Formats: sequence, structure tokens, C-alpha cells
Amino acid sequence: MQPIILSAQCLGLFPIVGITEKTTSALQFRWFSLRTVLSVTVMTSAFLVAIAELRRIARTGVNFSNIINPYFFADTAIIVGLLIRLGRRWEHLMVQVENVERILLKPCYNLRQVHLKRNCWLAAGTWLVLATAEHFFATTSFVNDQRMESLRCNWTYTNAIENYARRNYAYVFNLPWMPYNIPVLLYLRYVTFSVTLAWTYQDVILIVVCIYMNTRYRQFFTRIEVAASVDRPPPAESFWGEIRYHYIALSDLLQSMNYELSALVINSCSNNIFLVCYILLHSLGPKQSTLSFTYFWFAVCFFVGRTCTVMLTAAKFDRTLKRALQVVHRIPNEGWCDELNRYYHHLRIEKVSLSGKRFFYLTRRTAFGVSSADLL
Repeated sequence: MQPIILSAQCLGLFPIVGITEKTTSALQFRWFSLRTVLSVTVMTSAFLVAIAELRRIARTGVNFSNIINPYFFADTAIIVGLLIRLGRRWEHLMVQVENVERILLKPCYNLRQVHLKRNCWLAAGTWLVLATAEHFFATTSFVNDQRMESLRCNWTYTNAIENYARRNYAYVFNLPWMPYNIPVLLYLRYVTFSVTLAWTYQDVILIVVCIYMNTRYRQFFTRIEVAASVDRPPPAESFWGEIRYHYIALSDLLQSMNYELSALVINSCSNNIFLVCYILLHSLGPKQSTLSFTYFWFAVCFFVGRTCTVMLTAAKFDRTLKRALQVVHRIPNEGWCDELNRYYHHLRIEKVSLSGKRFFYLTRRTAFGVSSADLL
């Protein structure tokens, strides 16, 4: 995942030093590193743009249609701040991951059918490419709509780039002390692109973490399923003691992930629901061109697909845990022992899923509830 994190850092996201090193001890968060300064600059710029947008719509009138711009910049600034917060704890999380990897990379946990790296790359790469395409598609559609509006109204201008800048970034270039200039326009485009990708990076982190944890849980439970199959003698108590020890290490990692990612979970769920509802609200409005119509449905598919991917990937924990409980239920009475009883009790009481500060859990019921809310 190094290239994905490094690409995020080029956009001012996830400021961690030592990503390219082989050991977790090289991972550090430094407030005065170039990465952190860039992240804070992008976050501050997004907040200032949100304030400028709010001042503009306060003069023209606030409604659900024009609130999207200040909401977009304010929310993405919060995401950048949450990624900075996560970066401060990333070294601690990776140390725990390293400890779990020492356990689950043992020969007793069969790795031949585990395609963890491929699955993470496929999920992250797909959504980041689609997010980049959506951003440039949106920009192209907006420029095309401006061009068609100018033709209908017989507006004339000598510089198309300046016209785009003054209309799209009126809250900056209409200021008396800020004349139109290319460097400021390029910086505004960079900030806009960075914070737009922050929406998707937030979901990509959750998706990759869920894929990783679910893969390790399935790998762990598969060992138990093989050892406790009906055609084999019941495992000894020492086996269940080792299993319980390994399961506690895996559960501790999930709890740490849950604690550090809870704020991202809340923001991701609320943000995705709002975006899908906002887009669907404008589905009945007329489209100025075929390009606008095409972009609209591409955006709908993109946001709905991203939301469902996050929810359904996180909801897989439910099925994995139920499968583990079914395996334990099949063990005959003569195979039960104190260590197995403790492990079974741990399975029953533990909530194996990510949560939003424990206000809600990303289970299958939550996933279907959010999906139905989006569709309604």
C-alpha cells in the first residue's frame, strides 16, 4: 500500500514519515515535516474557502442547492484533519499489525488461498481511479455548461481560462485585493483536487482495513474449522489455549482499529448518505447537455457504489463470526475443555465489526438500512 499512501501525501493527505522503510520503527509523525505542513495548509485553505462560500451565499440566500459548496470544503477539511489525527497514531497501529502478522504468517495458518495484497490493491486502485475520473469529468461538464451558457446569452470574453476562474472561484478573484493570476488559480485547483480525493481516500482506508481484518479473521477461523472437522479427533486443550491467545491478539488489533477509525466511520457514513441524497434530489432537474446528463449518472453510480462497497465490506465480519460459532457448535461434548469454553465465551460476547464511536456498528443490518435509505 506504499504507493497509495505516497500518492495521498502528494495531495497533502496522511502525513507519515518513513512509509518507504521496511520496519515499523521508521514510521513517525512530525509536526514540522513537509508532509504535515502541506496537510495543514490544505486543511486551512479548505476551511477558508468554506467560509468564503458561506459569506457569498449569505448574501444571495441559502438553500439546499447552493449549500453543497461550503459543505464540500468544510467536510473535506475535517477529513484532512482526521487523517492527520490518524497519522499520529499510525505507528502504534502498525506495531500491533506487525505482532499479529508474526502469528498469522506461521505455517499452521494456510496462506495458499489468501490473496490479501491483490484484493487490497484492486479495491483501492479501482476507487481512486474512479474518483480521479469523476473529478475531471465534473470539471469538464462544468466548463462545457459554461460554454453553452455563453453561447446562448451571447457573452463574449477574450480569455477562457480567466472566465472560468472568475466564475468558478468568484469568492477569491472578485476580492478587491486579489486580481486574477495563474499561480493562485493553480493552487486553488490543487486544493480542490486534493480535498475531492480526500472523500475517496477516507473510504479507501476503511475498505482496506476491513479487507485486511476480515481476511485475517477468515484465515484464523479456517484453521479451527480444519482442526475441528468431524473426521478428526477433537483437538487437545493446548490447541485451544493457543487459539485463544491468538484470538485475543487479533481482537485487540480490531479494537485499536475501531478506536482510531471511529471518527472516520461516522464522517464516511453521514457524508455518503448526504451526497447520494443530494445527487438524487437533482435527478429530476433538466440537464444542459448530453455531457451533463452522462456525468450525472456516472456520479450517481460512483457515489452509490462507493457507499455500498464500504458498508458491505465492513458487514462481512458478521458472516465470518457466525461461521466461527457454527464450527464450535459442531464440536462434540467429549472435545470440550476449559480453554475451549473460554474461547467460545469470548466469541459470543465480542462485537466483531467497526463502529461509529459505538453509536452504531457496520453490520449487514446497517448496510442494508443505509442502502435502502439511499434508494428511497
